Amino acid sequence: MMTMRKYAPIFYCVSLANLCFFLGNSFFILLPVYLKNLGATETYIGIINNLDKVFLIIAAFALGSLLRGHDRVRMLRQGYVVLLFTYGAYLCIDSLAWYIPFIRVLHGIGFSIAMIMGTTIVFESVNPEDATEAIGIYGITGAITNAVSPAAGELLLSRGCPHQVLFMLSCAFIAASLALTFCMPRVSSEQSGVRETRSSTGLLFRQPAFAVYMMATFIFGGGFGIIITFLPNFIRTDTALNYSWFFVTYTAVLIGMRLFFMKRIAAARTNLLVAAAFFAGAVMNMLLNFPGTVLWLVTVGILYGITHGLLYPVLNAHVVNLAPPQERGRANALFSAVFNGGMMAFAFGLGCVIDYYRNYLAAFNVCAVASLAAGVMIALLHDTKGADAEECRQSISRK
Repeated sequence: MMTMRKYAPIFYCVSLANLCFFLGNSFFILLPVYLKNLGATETYIGIINNLDKVFLIIAAFALGSLLRGHDRVRMLRQGYVVLLFTYGAYLCIDSLAWYIPFIRVLHGIGFSIAMIMGTTIVFESVNPEDATEAIGIYGITGAITNAVSPAAGELLLSRGCPHQVLFMLSCAFIAASLALTFCMPRVSSEQSGVRETRSSTGLLFRQPAFAVYMMATFIFGGGFGIIITFLPNFIRTDTALNYSWFFVTYTAVLIGMRLFFMKRIAAARTNLLVAAAFFAGAVMNMLLNFPGTVLWLVTVGILYGITHGLLYPVLNAHVVNLAPPQERGRANALFSAVFNGGMMAFAFGLGCVIDYYRNYLAAFNVCAVASLAAGVMIALLHDTKGADAEECRQSISRK
């Protein structure tokens, strides 16, 4: 029987806010479909759908320094306010207008603040040894929306509802997240018990283990960006299936793993676990070369559920735990920046590749090769759980 660890009350409050936040944000998984209907090319879609990542990355690096001494809940609230205005701005889009890039920029800034502040509150409210399990459970609130919102959106669109209905629903959900921040206690670095010091981001990357795991995070983010940006249109154009089969399956597998296996996942050897997850992701991308029945799409969803279900919490928690206590907030912000940098770089570059070859498979095959490379790279590392991780933290602290 599964035994759920008890966390501080703020953990549950910020998790509920995160659920509402992502219920609204995940409707934008269908933004490429809307842009395609407006006449956009795959290159345009790749750029616009990931333009927010540029400013998300900039905001993430800035937050790494701004976290020092600031109220985390107030900053989270500010991120939700930016997103509320941004989601409302999408209601004005009825063509490939000049102002779409500016909306995406604001989306990236608001998303970065909300995402990073939420996970920072989680990391600072739990013990380091509980971080993998806590961030895995917390991540369910975001992951479940990857199935619920696209499926609901696809249903509404098939019934003749315009995309503006989805944008209005997004506004309602983010408004609920904003309201929940007024129920959270004030949390600053002093109250979290972490003594923050000034240091350089470069010190973190000088540690080989930290740098390698960040490189793996970049590749993981890139593969996720390709799935989110291009898979819906690939399924629509190359099969007669509904793409919601994929999102529902992968989310169900992901949630099952995090609810019932997080303790075992947290106790496993990090490098071997991460390598195995990357290999599963490589197989998933290669299977996309053979589109077919619902069984094929469900199998692809299962493999990606395993990949994402393992990689996101394990990589995020491990990167944060490699840093000394005073740098956990900065390491968390860096993880978000690198993950989204991978999403942006892969989507930008491979969107052009898709247009050049007039084939989505080129992008999926690049992701397969990259996932294999990441798996081999991680497998060759020594196990950094325990003593090696402590040595890495102490080395950074000394510098």
